[in-house]
Amino acid sequence: MLESEIRVRSRAIRKGILLVVVGSVLIGGMAALAASQGALSIAPLYTENVPKEGLPTVYGLPLAWTNAQLFATWYDTIRLTATEAEILEAALAPLTAPCCDDNPLAHCCCERGGLICNVVRTARGLGKHLVREGYPVDDVTQAMDHWLRFIHGDYYVARALAGQGEDPTVYGLFLPANGACYRGLCNAPLQDGGCGGMGPQVVVERPRT
Repeated sequence: MLESEIRVRSRAIRKGILLVVVGSVLIGGMAALAASQGALSIAPLYTENVPKEGLPTVYGLPLAWTNAQLFATWYDTIRLTATEAEILEAALAPLTAPCCDDNPLAHCCCERGGLICNVVRTARGLGKHLVREGYPVDDVTQAMDHWLRFIHGDYYVARALAGQGEDPTVYGLFLPANGACYRGLCNAPLQDGGCGGMGPQVVVERPRT
C-alpha cells in the first residue's frame, strides 16, 4: 500500500474515532440533562402534595417528625367510646394506607397478621386524639391525610405522577401499588420511606453512629 493511501486511511480512522467519542459525550450529556429536567419537573408535585415541616395544624402542634412517638402513644392509650369509635371510622373511611394502598387506613395489611405498622399507628393515634377532643369528621380526616403526606411524601408524588399517566419509576420513585410494605420496608425509618417499625418505638431516622 502506498504511503499516501496509508496516511488517508489513518486520518479517516482518527476522524471516525473522534466522531464516536463526541457522539457518546453528547448522548451522555443529553441523558443527564433529561434526568435533570425530569427531577426538576416533579418539584411542583412535591410542593402540591407534601406539606413541609413546621406548618401549623388544626390540633395546635407544628408538623414535625418528633410528633410521631406522641401520636403512637395516643394510639396505644386513648380508649374511645362506641360513639367516638364510629366517628373515627367515618374519618378513616376516605383514606388508604400509603404503605399498602390496596388496604384502607382503617384496616391495613399488617393487621391481618395481628400487627400494625407505625405509619398507620401514628395516623390513627392522631385521629383518636382529635375525635376525643371533639373535632368534626372532616377535620379529623384532613389532619390524618396531612400527617400521612408529610411522613410518606414519595407515595403521594408517585400517585400524582401515575394519575398524569407518567411512570414514577422513571423519576426514581415506585409504583403506588408497590408501597413500603410490599418493598420490605416495614422496619425502615419513616424518613427513609419505611413504615417506622412494627413495635412501640417509632423508628423515625437511622441511628447515628
